[in-house]
Amino acid sequence: MMIPTRRRKPVAVAALIPKNTQTLLRKTIAVVALLAAAVGYVVVTPGNGLAQGFEDVALFQEAINSNFFGVDARAMSMGNAGIVTARDGSALIFNPANLARIRRIEARGGFTHLRLANETQWFHNGSILDGERDLNKSRINAASLTMPVPTYRGSLVFAFGVHRINSFDRAFEVEIPDTIRPNYETSVGRELETGSMWKWSAGGAIDISPRLSVGGALHLLTGGDEYSWTREYMHVSNVQQNINLNNAIDIDYLGVGATAGLLYQVSPEFSTGFTVETPSFIQAEERFESVLDTNFSNYEWFETSFSEYSIRRPLTFAFGLAGQFERLTVAGDVRYRDWSQLDFNYEDDFLPDSREDQFIQDNLKESISLHLGGEYLFPDQGVSLRAGYYYDPLPISSDFIESNRQYFTVGGGFLIDRVMTVDVAFARGGYELRDFEPGDYFADYKTSRIFLTFAYRI
Repeated sequence: MMIPTRRRKPVAVAALIPKNTQTLLRKTIAVVALLAAAVGYVVVTPGNGLAQGFEDVALFQEAINSNFFGVDARAMSMGNAGIVTARDGSALIFNPANLARIRRIEARGGFTHLRLANETQWFHNGSILDGERDLNKSRINAASLTMPVPTYRGSLVFAFGVHRINSFDRAFEVEIPDTIRPNYETSVGRELETGSMWKWSAGGAIDISPRLSVGGALHLLTGGDEYSWTREYMHVSNVQQNINLNNAIDIDYLGVGATAGLLYQVSPEFSTGFTVETPSFIQAEERFESVLDTNFSNYEWFETSFSEYSIRRPLTFAFGLAGQFERLTVAGDVRYRDWSQLDFNYEDDFLPDSREDQFIQDNLKESISLHLGGEYLFPDQGVSLRAGYYYDPLPISSDFIESNRQYFTVGGGFLIDRVMTVDVAFARGGYELRDFEPGDYFADYKTSRIFLTFAYRI
């Protein structure tokens, strides 16, 4: 199951690799590039060359489409629920209608730290082959400016901000037996991926009645993804005979989107919200490079190519409900998106549209994420304590999932001199992947995320 993009022929053909393996290698890299950029999860048919390193399945984690990384410490500590409770610049992402509840000018910024741990097991001929790799990344995550406009009645608020909505940071390692090449007993495959998708947003909200607020935001999406796959083939007796394969993919993104939302005060205790995010249209420019070299020869095989394609991501619907009971706030969100409606368009068609559509229909599905959280306020101390949970399923067939994405969250907020707030959150969770027929391949991903957000209010 592959969707290769158009590739130029290699400059030279490596004599060390069988011809069918070279073909499979190029096609596999094409699939990795395209789906890392657009689908977020890749299914690779087993075979020789690079595909064998993944056995039956290679699923890209935390990639562009289905994983919302989080943009605010308060929301994250409450299970990433913010449709009703986001009352700062993060409302541009969660629900622009919430901007109408902001009464003071606010400048806000945020940072994140990610720790990812990968453990892989491959059961082969009665033995267990292990792989393990960690990754740590600290990044700026958000910046926004919110400006209420004086009105005689109701509220009118404008906001501008930039938020890092997707993280591409990922690491993977696996040891692979080599059953094809004589005199080569094993190989070690390593993946490293890094990058981000950003939303540059401008929005506003207004009260249209004492209980109902509406808002909207326009988004410019920018970002980049840097992916590398290295594989070293180990000779049985002479390390000087080892073979090294290095592949690199760099992708730049540029797109547009919009969000509309409403917020309704049902009663003094309860509020509800609803948002619709329009389809996002993203243009991708991809550069691919592959190098094969050896320790025993000056010969080098080199391939490079460039391709362009556009991606249309489907609509997103979200509903939120929150209750305020004196010092206790409880919130819950539900988000829905049908990934089978994902669409690709190529500058130079390589395969008929029916092949591409069939791949999406066979492998992608709808997803419903659930977010729950609570906050308890200690007003005399200016301190809030928070906790939450969210379930964010992978939008792929359950045949490839051993355990789905879920996270537990905790955090707190601190009011400093009535003009500054500091919020911190910690989220811990992950998921486990497997091959189509469970029992041969497992890849366990665990992530820890720390969020720190500062806001100054005038």
